[in-house]
Amino acid sequence: MSALMVIFSHLPADKFILTFKNFGTIGVTIFFTLSGFLISYLLQVEAKEFFTINVKNFYLRRILKIWPLYFLILFFVYILYPHIFPSWYDTEQERFSAKSLLMNIFFLTNVTLILKLTPFIIRVIWSIGIEEQFYLILPWIMKVEEKRRIFILFALIFLLPFSKLFLVLYQKITASDSLQIISSIITVTRFDCMAIGVLFGILSFSKEIKLGRFIIKRQYFTKKEVQITIYALALIFVLITIIVPSLFNIINYVVLPWLFAIIISNLATNKESIFHIENKVFNYLGKISYGMYLLHEFVILMLLPLILPLILPYLVDLPSYIKSFIGYMIAFGLTIIISHISFYCFEIQFLKLKNKVSYFKTSNEY
Repeated sequence: MSALMVIFSHLPADKFILTFKNFGTIGVTIFFTLSGFLISYLLQVEAKEFFTINVKNFYLRRILKIWPLYFLILFFVYILYPHIFPSWYDTEQERFSAKSLLMNIFFLTNVTLILKLTPFIIRVIWSIGIEEQFYLILPWIMKVEEKRRIFILFALIFLLPFSKLFLVLYQKITASDSLQIISSIITVTRFDCMAIGVLFGILSFSKEIKLGRFIIKRQYFTKKEVQITIYALALIFVLITIIVPSLFNIINYVVLPWLFAIIISNLATNKESIFHIENKVFNYLGKISYGMYLLHEFVILMLLPLILPLILPYLVDLPSYIKSFIGYMIAFGLTIIISHISFYCFEIQFLKLKNKVSYFKTSNEY
């Protein structure tokens, strides 16, 4: 779902797409929350079954899942792309610099994004880098005792937003933009969002979380009436971001991660969830979703401009919205085809190795 929202937001802009231009950012919020939830839940399963978390194997699993396609794309974009599309390269040479490549190799993609050093065709890799940065610390957080673990998570959840608020206030008071780059990097580094996912991963697995004298129980969020309320609130807040765009940042960064975490928790672990997404279509799309996320820009920027001129003469008498819809379907269809090829001809070879360092069978998504 999150990958589809991102793809939708990157389609060639018309009035309809512009109305939902922020859906891609909301999709990334879902992605970060889901990632934190699922990875933390699986680490807890491992700890329960084997009385420990093997950090080395965790890193190996992440490497075998994320790195092959990521570095293949970096190789294509930085080494081959300038020679295949020299006119595009000439318009953004700085984004293809050695500094840009080196920073992206080391997954400092949130920095290259803000410094405008990421080639446009791979602008989506910023979120992959943030995910990898978070994975460096996540297994160590999950290995500490519960009380300290919860404290660290809440520190992450509130530290980044308050740091951002402090920097914004500082810039307004001093009328200085000297810290603007740092402020922007903090904004896109969504550790707080992933930490919320981890928090609900712990709650879903352990059934309760102790906060001093207070106990938060999983059952508070699994009741049918609570689920209906959460879905309704999520829909209302998303609609508000469309109607009142000025409220988008506060809603997307502060409110939606909590609502999405509750929804994900119910979908993943609650047998009495009011919705169920386990079916062949969603399972298949989930399997190739990493490729869809990384490769869809190549379809939109490289393949669509070649294909659309060939079919537009046959669509000349159709209303503009029908033409747009056909274009969207072609983009989605080509993205799925290319992602399917990527998964079954390339990624799966590394996922087979990944399964050798997995204690139990997991989804190919994670």
